[in-house]
Amino acid sequence: MNPSAPTTDTIAAIATPVGTGGIGVVRISGPQAQWIARRVTRRSRDPRPRYAHLARVYDGNNELIDQALLLFMPGPRSYTGEDVAELSCHGGPVALRRVLDSILAAGARPAGPGEFTLRAFLNGRLDLAQAEAVADLVAAPTPAALAVAANQLAGRLSDAVGEMRNACLDLLAQMEAEVDFDEDEVPAMDRAVVAATLDSLHQRLEDALASAGRGIMQRHGVRVALVGSPNVGKSSLMNALLSTDRAIVTEIPGTTRDVLEESFDLDGIPIVLNDTAGLRETHDPVEILGVERSSRALEGADAVVLVLDASRPLLGRDETAGARVRQAAKPTIVALNKRDLPHALRADDVGDLAPGAPIVRTAAIREDVSELRQALRQVIGLAGADGGLALVASVRHQEALTHARDELAGARRAVADDEPSDFVSIGVRGAVNALGEITGESATEDLLDVIFSKFCIGK
Repeated sequence: MNPSAPTTDTIAAIATPVGTGGIGVVRISGPQAQWIARRVTRRSRDPRPRYAHLARVYDGNNELIDQALLLFMPGPRSYTGEDVAELSCHGGPVALRRVLDSILAAGARPAGPGEFTLRAFLNGRLDLAQAEAVADLVAAPTPAALAVAANQLAGRLSDAVGEMRNACLDLLAQMEAEVDFDEDEVPAMDRAVVAATLDSLHQRLEDALASAGRGIMQRHGVRVALVGSPNVGKSSLMNALLSTDRAIVTEIPGTTRDVLEESFDLDGIPIVLNDTAGLRETHDPVEILGVERSSRALEGADAVVLVLDASRPLLGRDETAGARVRQAAKPTIVALNKRDLPHALRADDVGDLAPGAPIVRTAAIREDVSELRQALRQVIGLAGADGGLALVASVRHQEALTHARDELAGARRAVADDEPSDFVSIGVRGAVNALGEITGESATEDLLDVIFSKFCIGK
């Protein structure tokens, strides 16, 4: 995948999800898109651009497959920047597959994951950050995540990064001119001005990074494991947080044998709940497997809720669960469940199970989980947040911005130490390259492969 190589072949794929639906779309992009569309629809004339044509679709044996709407969009004013044809067919998987097969037989090749969006990037229709936003829009788990992706697609992050990169380029050009030419031809830059420019850019990067933690949570969510000994109410607590009966609840200890996973929206952040099997010592082969999966869920969690039955004293298996939680060393909340029953357990009794963890009381059977929700806000850093949409919502972008900030900090130290301009320019050039990785100017072939391999086929 060479970022500078022109695309000369024509690709095709089903652009709608697998399954039965009212409409399914097959997309064609490339220099032969119009000819292939005409061939499979047996049209005698070129389709009128951006006009929906009712058409019949045939296979290579001239057998009718489906009736569809044909839309042709000539490049460069198309999604990919190339000639694009789309056939909106009836949404049955067999019909769509046969339409695609007919298109491939006519000369197109199957598109790879994200290849339509890759071509949009290579042809200048989107920058790299906007291309990534396309995948985020498709996968957005909450309205807030959708809004963040939509803003990124509209260029909010790209504009901010572009302005900072251009400022770095302007500074770099002046500094390199100072190095390349005599002082009589190009006067030396005022070091105070250079320092002020670097300080301003450094602060802009800090401001951009300030919301990255929330943005990444908005995009990826926070994984929370509900752990504890059997029959303390973990499944009931999950149902209460979800406001639905997702997990089976009985009075029989050990009902949950596997890890259940569901999500809910907490202030725009998708919280991915894992209801785990009770942590305890057991010789039952099935229960052993459940406990092992619970341990893996605990290790993979971003935060943990240690659930205890407040209607009875601590038992040895509660101590076992607490020891597992301490060993995992994750942000933890202790939930004293069953507060609707007479209390046998106080906060003072459980402090050693998870030292420093907030302790809340819940009554899952009554959906009384307000204290737990507030504790989750505190633990994952939502309490006191303005709730606005983050500028940065990607670990990759966060790392690139951090790299740019650190490079500029190095350039600023060189100014403070009165180093020559070519030493200062090293850091500024590093910042230019780091910022270019976000929008694509510094993108390598390997980076593009990694990014677009995560896309679905057809997008």
